[in-house]
Amino acid sequence: RRGAAVDPEAFGSVRVPVPADREALAHFEPLVAAARGTVAVAVVGEVPDRPERWTPPTGDRPEPELGLATLDRLPDRRRSRWSFSAIVDHGSVGRFDPQDASLADRGAGDEQEPADPDREAGGPGFTPPPAGPDATAAEVGVPSSPLADLPAGTAFGTMVHAVLEEVDFHSDRLAEELEEAVERQLRWRSVDLTPVIPAGTSDGQGRALLIAGLRAAIETPLGGVCGGVRLADIGPGDRLTEVSFDLRLADHGPPLSVRGIGAVVLDHLGADDPLTGWAAGLAEGAIEATVAGHLTGSIDLVMRVPGGSVGPRFVVADYKTNALHPRGAPVGPADYGADRLVAAMEEHDYPLQALLYSVALHRYLRWRVPGYRPDVHLGGIAYLFLRGMTGQGGVAGGPAGVFEWAVPPDLVVALSDLLDGRGTEGRVA
Repeated sequence: RRGAAVDPEAFGSVRVPVPADREALAHFEPLVAAARGTVAVAVVGEVPDRPERWTPPTGDRPEPELGLATLDRLPDRRRSRWSFSAIVDHGSVGRFDPQDASLADRGAGDEQEPADPDREAGGPGFTPPPAGPDATAAEVGVPSSPLADLPAGTAFGTMVHAVLEEVDFHSDRLAEELEEAVERQLRWRSVDLTPVIPAGTSDGQGRALLIAGLRAAIETPLGGVCGGVRLADIGPGDRLTEVSFDLRLADHGPPLSVRGIGAVVLDHLGADDPLTGWAAGLAEGAIEATVAGHLTGSIDLVMRVPGGSVGPRFVVADYKTNALHPRGAPVGPADYGADRLVAAMEEHDYPLQALLYSVALHRYLRWRVPGYRPDVHLGGIAYLFLRGMTGQGGVAGGPAGVFEWAVPPDLVVALSDLLDGRGTEGRVA
């Protein structure tokens, strides 16, 4: 550090001078002063003074008078640890596992359990697809992922995330690695993989479908935001998995509202952006929460993809195992098409998650990439709905099961400033 601020040159250096022990306390004094009482420096390892042992009062040592302490101010309960899941589900944050440092933002913690049973095949609200001569041409020959008929829910999604975290997409023995990773996970997790299709199937058949479906997803061409590459084209040196982060919120100003975040997003989106309607709803108070303190999270995947003459770009990717088709029914041509993916993103407020992750990536790259420029290096986001990724190009030439969003870099910068308490809320906040 240079005073209280991070020294960018020293931060990126291979070697830096370390102050002598006798100078360490003085070295940190500017940081302690700038922290306004939230940080302290102490010497570890010194033997403390022996505390005085308590003895009962005696005649010459009267018992001290005890009193009830009072709190002269109300604590600001808005200052807390937040995650995307906690913000969206702020009314019931008690559901989060206290041992989960990401506050349900790692793996499939933000995904929903299976949809309304009425949409299951055979349920009262289920409408079967046309069959026989009345079936439309668009519904004939629709490619389907082997994952389509596997169970849904958080346990299944968490296992899929864990498998994708450890597998080398670029491996020459991808199928074998997937099989080995699935077997390792099933030793630790009790997950029923029996497919949701007519009777006579087995958990073993589900394992085979899972391996084949994940391989199809890895080999599916992605869209323009990702430069048209597949996950299979991303080598270990071009990916970071489960990137956990902690950011301080409203460090330089009052707590901020999610409504204000929506207003900033709306300010930076054009009328033709597919998520402008969602941003308008957020700005109008779709999520009534005020946040401050810390923001934590875990990004499934950061990919470095080709960026042409300007050099590589970095894309935030998130895996989703949500079933967007009626369970037990064949996948239709629109179930994982562009309109359905937009609706799924809006339904679960995933654009907010994507923006928070983009801010975390922006700050990471700002510290780590020499000559970093948001307009050059930020590549956008890709949400991978794995059940729709079939290994082919997808419906109407688009990426199958892939929602891509070229997030405006100036929006990411503005939102980063807002979260830090340095920016201003948008026009309708």
